Amino acid sequence: MYAGTFILKLLLVLDSGQEDGGNGRSLSLDSIKNVVHEFIESVSSMASDISAWRNFFVAPLTEELVFRACMIPLLLCGGFNTYTVVFLCPISFSLAHLNHLLEYAQRSGSWLKALMIVGFQVGYTVIFGSYASFLFVRTGHLTAPLVAHIFCNYFGIPVIISRRTGMVTVASVAGLLGFIWFLFPLTSPNLYNATTDNCMCWHRYCSWS
Repeated sequence: MYAGTFILKLLLVLDSGQEDGGNGRSLSLDSIKNVVHEFIESVSSMASDISAWRNFFVAPLTEELVFRACMIPLLLCGGFNTYTVVFLCPISFSLAHLNHLLEYAQRSGSWLKALMIVGFQVGYTVIFGSYASFLFVRTGHLTAPLVAHIFCNYFGIPVIISRRTGMVTVASVAGLLGFIWFLFPLTSPNLYNATTDNCMCWHRYCSWS
C-alpha cells in the first residue's frame, strides 16, 4: 500500500544528490550520508518528543489493547460473526478519534474545516481499523496490528498520485494489487500458531483457513 510513498521518497533522495551526481539522477556517497544522518537525527529527536511518543508508541499500544485485544475476544465469545466483528470494532475505534475535533478547531479557527478533517480521519480509521481487526483475528496475535498501527501513524496517508512522475501512480497500483494478492497467504493462521486444534472461543483463526 505504501509502494508509491517509498518511490516518491526515493525520487526525493535522488533529486537531493543530483547536484553531486551530474545531470541525471544518481545516488552520490554524500547524498546517502546526508539521508542516513537526517534519519538518525529524526529518530533522536523523536526520543525526546512527547508528542512522538504519544503518536507512535502510547496511542497505538493503548488503542490496540482496547479495541483489538479486549473488545474483539468479547464479541467473538459473545457469538458475533467473524466478519461482523472485523467491521464492527472499527466504528468504535474511529469514534474514539473525535477527541481531536476541538484541537483542530482551535488550530484552524474554523469548525467547518475541523469537521472536514475529523470526518476524513474517521473514515480513514474505519478502513484501517477493519484491517487491524482482520490481522488480529486472522493471526491470533496483537503484534501484527500493533506494528501496522505504528507504521501507518509514522508514514500517514499513502501517496497514490504525484504530479512529479507517473512512476508513483504505477507503484501505488502495483502495491495495491500485491497487497490484495498476498493478504490471505501471508496472514495464514498456520504461519503464526503452532496448532489450530482445541481453540478457545476467541481463537476464530482455527476455523478461518
